[in-house]
Parts: sequence; structure tokens; C-alpha cells
Amino acid sequence: MRKDYVVYSPATLAVALLTAAFMLGPVIFIVLYAFNPNAYFTWPVESLSLKWFRNFFENERFASAFWVSLKMVAIVTPVSLAVAVPTAYALVRREFVGRELINTLAMSPLVIPGVVSGIAFLIYLSAIGIGPGFWGLVIGMTCFSLPFAVRALVANMHGLRPELEEVARNLGASDWAVFRRIVLPQLRPGLLAGGTFVFVEAIDNFSIAVFLSTTEVSPLPVEGYSYIRDFDDPTVAALAVVLIVMSTALVMLTSRLVGLNRMFHVE
Repeated sequence: MRKDYVVYSPATLAVALLTAAFMLGPVIFIVLYAFNPNAYFTWPVESLSLKWFRNFFENERFASAFWVSLKMVAIVTPVSLAVAVPTAYALVRREFVGRELINTLAMSPLVIPGVVSGIAFLIYLSAIGIGPGFWGLVIGMTCFSLPFAVRALVANMHGLRPELEEVARNLGASDWAVFRRIVLPQLRPGLLAGGTFVFVEAIDNFSIAVFLSTTEVSPLPVEGYSYIRDFDDPTVAALAVVLIVMSTALVMLTSRLVGLNRMFHVE
């Protein structure tokens, strides 16, 4: 099938390239800084070194923080998806009083500043006896990341054909059988996309995690902030590159498996 391509003017392309350069500039600088052999950035870069990556992986503080972050996202990601699937299904397929209110509340963490959310989580979790620590981080990151999973699954749900569900019901399938055999298999793109977004947001969040961390339980972003208060070298830049690579690899894997267009139901 022949595809029609849009031809943009030179001015539009120039603005797009300048915008991309502006957005990617800090990332490029961080990458160059991480591979810089000196403690202070120099330009032009005369040589590349893995010194700071070795320092990052051999640092016990970062090793402990890395495992804290991995264990946290290993719980946050499936829990967020488990809550997001029925939430998205109800918001798209069901008509009930207060649906718009629930939709607004489900998306509210996206518009509330992270610092406000972090303070609120700290006060609430302390009041109910949980307080900061690993489980406080899990609860806070789950609430914060849930809207990303809901948005991906709602977009996926809008792309499904409800006629298939009606046919299955007419043939005698129960609501649970329809959901398990018809709906859930078609939600694979949304589950992969939502899981990716939850993973990236939870492992990279600082504004909420800083309020829910302790000296014994500290995720990577918070440990990186603590490190740069004591040391002035590119080790944290190496940490940033590791997180960038992990996030990019997840997005590329998801794109390869389901396609970026299917994530957002783009035809």
C-alpha cells in the first residue's frame, strides 16, 4: 500500500532540529562527562575512560541502592498493572455514577507536584504506622506510577472491538471468561507499555523517593544526590548513563514487541 508523506518546510525542520538539540543537549553532556577521564569536564574531550563506571559499580553505597531500586520496581510494576487493568476496563467499558470523578482521581498524581506528593505520602504513611522505608517507597511509587499504567491501558482499551466481547457473551461465555479469553490477550501492548512506563518512572523518581528514604533504604536517585554532596566527580554521571541505557532499552524492547503506534492506538 502506498503511503503519503508530509513534506515540511525548511523553517519547520530547522525549528524541530533546534528543539531536539535543546532537549538532547543535557543528555549528550552527561554521556560525555561520564566517559571523561578527569574529575572535571574538559572540552574538547581528548580521551574516553570507563573509570567512573567502575567506580559506580564498585561503590557499596550504589550497589545497595541499586538492589533497593530493583526490588522496589519488581513489586511496584506488577501491582500497578494489576490495579490498572480492572480500572481501565471499568473506565472504558462500564457506565456508572462517578466514572469521570474516578478517572480524574486516577490521573491526579500526574498533575500534582512531586514534592507535594512526597510530603503527603510521608505524613500519611507515618500517621498509619508505616513511615519511610522500603514499604513506604513501594506504596508511594505505586500510587505515583499507577496513572501511567492506566493511561496506556485505557488507550489500548479504546482500540479493542467490543463486538467480540458481545459475541462471546451471546455464545454463553461468562463475564470472567470474556475478560480472560477475549480482553486480556488483546491488552498485551498496553500491559507492556504501561509496565515500561511504571518501571522507568519508579526507578528514576527523586522528588517522592527523597521523602520516603532512610539511611538504610535509599534508591539510586536519592543515593546519587547524597553522593554529589560529598564528592565532585562524574560517578553520578555514570549512574545517569546506566539509568538512561536501562530506560532506552526497555522502550526499544517494547517498541519491537508491540510497536510504539499500538501503545497509543495510533493508526
